[in-house]
Amino acid sequence: MLSAADRKRAEAMLAAVEQVKEAQRVSIPLELDFIRSLQIEDKVSGGLIDFDLWPFQEDLLAVLNNEEFWTFVLKARQLGITWTVEAHLIFLGTFWGNRLFLIYSQSGKDAVDALDRIRIMIQSIPEIWRPKIVKDNLTEIELDNGSRFKAMMATKRAGRGLAPFAVLCDEVGTWQWPEDQMSTIEAGAQRIFVVGTGQGQEGPLPKMWRGSQAGKGRYRSVFYPWHVHPGRDEHWYQINVVESPEPRLASREFAATPEEAFAAPEGIYFQRWSETNKVAMKPQHNWDTWRAVDFGFHWPACLWIQESPSGQSVVVAELAGREAFDWTTEEFADNILAKEATLGLVKPVRATFCDPAGKGVNPQTGESEFAVFAAKGLGPNGETSSVRDGCVRVIDAISDPSLPLLVSDACPWLREALGSVAPDKHKPDIYNDDSVYDHVLDTLRYYFVNRPRTRCVYHPPDYSLNATVTAAW
Repeated sequence: MLSAADRKRAEAMLAAVEQVKEAQRVSIPLELDFIRSLQIEDKVSGGLIDFDLWPFQEDLLAVLNNEEFWTFVLKARQLGITWTVEAHLIFLGTFWGNRLFLIYSQSGKDAVDALDRIRIMIQSIPEIWRPKIVKDNLTEIELDNGSRFKAMMATKRAGRGLAPFAVLCDEVGTWQWPEDQMSTIEAGAQRIFVVGTGQGQEGPLPKMWRGSQAGKGRYRSVFYPWHVHPGRDEHWYQINVVESPEPRLASREFAATPEEAFAAPEGIYFQRWSETNKVAMKPQHNWDTWRAVDFGFHWPACLWIQESPSGQSVVVAELAGREAFDWTTEEFADNILAKEATLGLVKPVRATFCDPAGKGVNPQTGESEFAVFAAKGLGPNGETSSVRDGCVRVIDAISDPSLPLLVSDACPWLREALGSVAPDKHKPDIYNDDSVYDHVLDTLRYYFVNRPRTRCVYHPPDYSLNATVTAAW
């Protein structure tokens, strides 16, 4: 007669055999076929509809299946991205057991809504594949294979002590403590799927985007604009964005580019900055060239600006970025000359327009930043002007109808600054001088303030008897 322990082991073995037979009988389907078999909620009717994947959603699933990297999805609103990622989690939890899936949301209500979406899709799985739900409450759904889905509000301590297989971080830009929470998640999760709509240039999402675009770090990113939705066209955009009460805010919610998605909630200062100001262009060896410099404290910046034969200003190179350089003035000068040596210029740079504050003597070194630059042969020059004056000149250059300011694709930091910086909260007639972009924008401002502009001055003819007739042209 079998003992209780032997009987328990035998029952476990039989259960394992049955589980193997069941797995052999029910083969794992292709993920696309599985998700197409699900149902989701229709926002228009409120009822359930089949999950007919759109082409960009199929593309997203291929991105999500990259196990080597974590995924950041930057998107316009209402594209069904969250439904798609959650369907991917359900696939991973249905055919593989004992996996923990965490879903972090901005609020407790959003967490409840996330679990409702999970519940709707699980209950719609065809019977041949559908697992049994053995636990179901406001915060957790557990399947009979041991896989669990937990949804919670993103707080500083949420999820500590858990070891999730995969995590969905929904709308990270709206979280109260995004940096703290993302650090906790990244320390313990195997797979991370971050979904967001931008929410300005501060916080972890812009940093995540820039790093992934540069091939740095563990995240790889993808952007889906408003028009990937098959039901949206130019007429839809005209009604929902252009003619909305707040087109500026609507264009950020229904972004066409990553720059629009990351636009500051307060609005963009250089509103006339557009694709017409961008150019793919290398420095021209025989054009007149000027440098513009902001000495900064940790973030010095230098721009190389050329003038075409027709008089159009083109920023062709930059020595600037988000990361601090922490150079001495002499090191900054040396790096400017090193960068300049790679530009292929034949005509010498005509002058360096600098922050006039650099004329002051440094009490530690006993010399000014202007003196250091002069000793290096950089020819510094800087006239005092108001910030507002410089801002007006930059705006005029950007919006010039015939010869607008152009910025080369070799200047990504300046491009981002012009397309993202917000107005100052207290003095909206200038850009926010506390932003990460102020040094490179100050640099551009010094160029337009100091650059001499020759203009043809009309002199009325002298018709007096003693006048000498000369050609006016």
